[in-house]
Amino acid sequence: MKEKKKFVVDISEQRCWRYEGDKLLNTWRCSTGRNNATKVGRFQVQSKLRKAYGSTWNIWMPWWLGIYWSGPIENGIHGQPWNAKTGQRTWAGLVGSPITYGCVMLNDKAAKTLWKWADIGTVVIIKR
Repeated sequence: MKEKKKFVVDISEQRCWRYEGDKLLNTWRCSTGRNNATKVGRFQVQSKLRKAYGSTWNIWMPWWLGIYWSGPIENGIHGQPWNAKTGQRTWAGLVGSPITYGCVMLNDKAAKTLWKWADIGTVVIIKR
């Protein structure tokens, strides 16, 4: 069965693609986890928040789409995070490098576009 909406992440290329049926809507650079911290597989969007707080790192992540649990922490797709205390952007200018703690990071414009389009249940495929 074909998915109506699908988001594909390629870890080796640090690229992402947004599809509606067979039609490619966008290609974006993205960042995945350093040291292979991003899990490979087929997932679905399970949560959707305008911004999510990462208490482990004291960061806010805009345009949050949660896709799987890694122990007690939900990993997902989001825009450029910022430090909750200082407001300083985390990983500024590094979209396209494997730098996150396991999430998929997009620039804010792409993350907002994806967030507005995605529904709970939208398929996310992460491959190497």
